[in-house]
Amino acid sequence: MKDTISEETIRELLSLVNKPARYCGGELNSAVMKGAPVRYLMAFPDVYEVGMSHLGMKILYSLLNSLDDVDCERTFAPMDDMADLMRERDIPLFSLETFSPASSFDFIGFSLQYEMCMTTVLYMLDLAGIPLRSAERSEKDPIIMAGGSVTLNPEPFCDFFDIMIFGEAEEVLPDLMELYRESDGREEFLTAACKVDGVYVPKYYEVTYDGDHIIRKSLNGAPETIKRLLIKDMDSSFYPESFIVPFMEIVHDRAAVEVMRGCPRGCRFCQAGMIYRPVRQKKLETLKKQADDLLSSTGYEQIALSSLSSTDYRHCRELIGCIYADHADEKVTVSLPSLRIDHFSLELARGMQSTRTIPLTFAPEAGSQRMRDIINKNITEEDIFETLKSAFLSGYHKIKLYFMIGLPHETDDDIRAIGEMVTRIDEMYTSLDLTPKHAVLSASVSCFVPKPHTPFEFVAQDSREEFRRKQTEVLKPSFGRHVKLSYHEADLSVLEGAFARGDRRLNDVILSAYRKGCIFDSWADHYRPWLWEEAFSENGLSMEQFSMRSFGYDDDLPWDFIDLGVDRSFLVREAKKAEEALTTPNCYEKCSNCGIAARYGRCDFEI
Repeated sequence: MKDTISEETIRELLSLVNKPARYCGGELNSAVMKGAPVRYLMAFPDVYEVGMSHLGMKILYSLLNSLDDVDCERTFAPMDDMADLMRERDIPLFSLETFSPASSFDFIGFSLQYEMCMTTVLYMLDLAGIPLRSAERSEKDPIIMAGGSVTLNPEPFCDFFDIMIFGEAEEVLPDLMELYRESDGREEFLTAACKVDGVYVPKYYEVTYDGDHIIRKSLNGAPETIKRLLIKDMDSSFYPESFIVPFMEIVHDRAAVEVMRGCPRGCRFCQAGMIYRPVRQKKLETLKKQADDLLSSTGYEQIALSSLSSTDYRHCRELIGCIYADHADEKVTVSLPSLRIDHFSLELARGMQSTRTIPLTFAPEAGSQRMRDIINKNITEEDIFETLKSAFLSGYHKIKLYFMIGLPHETDDDIRAIGEMVTRIDEMYTSLDLTPKHAVLSASVSCFVPKPHTPFEFVAQDSREEFRRKQTEVLKPSFGRHVKLSYHEADLSVLEGAFARGDRRLNDVILSAYRKGCIFDSWADHYRPWLWEEAFSENGLSMEQFSMRSFGYDDDLPWDFIDLGVDRSFLVREAKKAEEALTTPNCYEKCSNCGIAARYGRCDFEI
């Protein structure tokens, strides 16, 4: 393995691969390295244009580079053409800022945003020449770190990481960098780090299984329960004054301000809505400054208001108005990633100075009122039709609608109601006699995956056969001919379900699948289900053993050692209310006693 990679060598590679801008670095606002004593490589286990769209990575990259003692660089998963050339020429995975080998860094930190990225993590470690399992690494190897929402059930992939962060990493990364500088080597650092709130060092926990009973033993002074990290004051928390501006188009090619964290809605299927509690809003003045800084430093002409539920931000209308007023000469537009189905959201959409050809996106999630009550969506059919009618009359004719099948307590009639609803929306548009004569209605139907730390963490997922039956026999025939239907592959959703609620036995499955050639598993053209089947079988396991298992309300769960501040008793109450199709008001209307207020003294830190 080469110790250094010359710029000439990289240039030579770029002339031979598709989309060379993925690998060239040197973008506007990328950090200039200081020669700091601690070197951190931020790694995203997907291609450049996906990773560079992730807001959390932008925040942490700028945060680490603001520290005097840390230099932070970036790397992404190279596509097949680039990886083949790198192997052929013995070029290891490298950073974009200085073209340094990944193995030369003190830390490599992976951002894990979806379950199906794990084989890509191994692919990147392999390209870097770093042992795949933590137990096989030595003092000369980087410390492999992970953060992101997927780590809130870390057990299926914990063998591959030396250290993980639970919760909002801005709270602890600077302290960990200082702790590393003060430590004498890898082992001393990990021993000290495991006692820090929000930090998990998997090797300091022994886990055995007695049937469905999990026996956990902490070692080396590691705590039995780990509390997730939480930023209480979003106004004083770090936020970049500039974003890197790529040379190529990325998935979300715009500036973004994070208006708040958390969501007050309480949808029972939504993991993000539970793990990011409580709602914490930024002040209007804070956001105006952040928007001004980003627009002036990047040259972007579009800025997104980012959060789980941006229209719930109390100053949403005022913020949009301020951005338009302050940046009128630059013709800046404001976007909202997704809209609630209500009058206020539509009023915001009408006021935004963007072309009406941009689709409006709504997520009814279910076609029947019964199912919407089960999942606690808290919208009615009248809300949906009134909002969409107003959208059509306002000039919008491209609408994206998101639904799910396989939800708990679902019947075939509930599924048919999805197609019936979308067909009626199409008919409503036609009856309005607008131009064009038919709306472009896109209906995306995903397969439900039960996620940890939600009221539905206890339920079994549908089998692949049942998902396919619902897609072909129940769902598809009920759609109108003007509707564009897309749905997720059942195989991939069930595999995701296995890893979402799996345990340490799945580490060997991931390693086997990678060695068979699995990478980029979330990409339809790369996903090879038969290889995953072989990987499970070789390890004496099956996918359904994990995806289709249900838990009792008092059972041991693989992720029980993580304390989010949301009480398990609340999740059980919500699960029981779902059985009876009873709803819970949102956090702004009435406190549901989820446990957050008791932990932090109050819920919403800026309402």
